[in-house]
Amino acid sequence: MIRAAKIIFCDNEHGTGDVTFPSLDRPTNELAGEYVAPQTTAQLRKSAKKAGWGRINGGDYCPMCMESDQ
Repeated sequence: MIRAAKIIFCDNEHGTGDVTFPSLDRPTNELAGEYVAPQTTAQLRKSAKKAGWGRINGGDYCPMCMESDQ
């Protein structure tokens, strides 16, 4: 079975996959709902915003980067 996933990568220097939304540090079975559930990009960004993520000049930034930008 092949599934497509929408994942946000932080656009800062750790944007190589170290910091993602949803976090990929969890076991696959815990992520299954986020992978399988059809979600638009807007819905994903809305969920990310609730978790502290933000967008600046078209880039996505994790909560740690958003705090340091303040």
